[in-house]
Amino acid sequence: MALQQMHDVQPLSSHSNSAGPCSNQDDFRQALLNSINETTYNNSMAKQLISEEESKLVAAKKHSMAESNRRSRINTQFTTLRTILPNLIKVNKASVLEETIRCVKELTNTVSELKEIYGGGRLECVFPGGADKLRIGSCEGKGQEVVKVVFSCDDKRKLLSDVARAVRSVKGKVVRAEMVTMGGRTKCVLWVQGINGNEELEMLRRVLNALTEKPNMARTCNRPKLTLL
Repeated sequence: MALQQMHDVQPLSSHSNSAGPCSNQDDFRQALLNSINETTYNNSMAKQLISEEESKLVAAKKHSMAESNRRSRINTQFTTLRTILPNLIKVNKASVLEETIRCVKELTNTVSELKEIYGGGRLECVFPGGADKLRIGSCEGKGQEVVKVVFSCDDKRKLLSDVARAVRSVKGKVVRAEMVTMGGRTKCVLWVQGINGNEELEMLRRVLNALTEKPNMARTCNRPKLTLL
């Protein structure tokens, strides 16, 4: 009886043993897949974190370079200002800025004064030109008793005293004179009293032509033109 029972149980035990390896393999496969999926997910998250950190580092580096370039440009501008400011005593940035503001205000006032000198709010070029030019006309805002003479010519010794002598020869009087010399050329602006009428203006033109014309050029080729200002 006992042998019969063992015989009856054996197939069941044999069946149970034959199913065991398959179940273990399925579990192993599932565990392996889960591990692969988890590893893949972790790798993906790690790459995302690394990408975010790299982006932050790149942005920080760009910001640092931009700030460095900005400071470099500012320092270069301060260096330039230190070399061109005429009355700079202290070289720190605050002193440089203060002196720059003072110079800008001074230049603005100078421009306003020049506009008033040249009349009508129109500022002419204050530097001598390359060609000999003579202009004579009424001084705006001064009436007909004062005329303004503007001419450019080669720089000469005692030019202004020679001009004053030539003006006196036609009974005129220089009441104000300005002169700018650059590159061997001179520009003069004169305010003359005692010259009235076209005839006297023509006489003044002739005496000034004699001083401003180049001696080695024909008179007809180099005579400045008379124009009203």
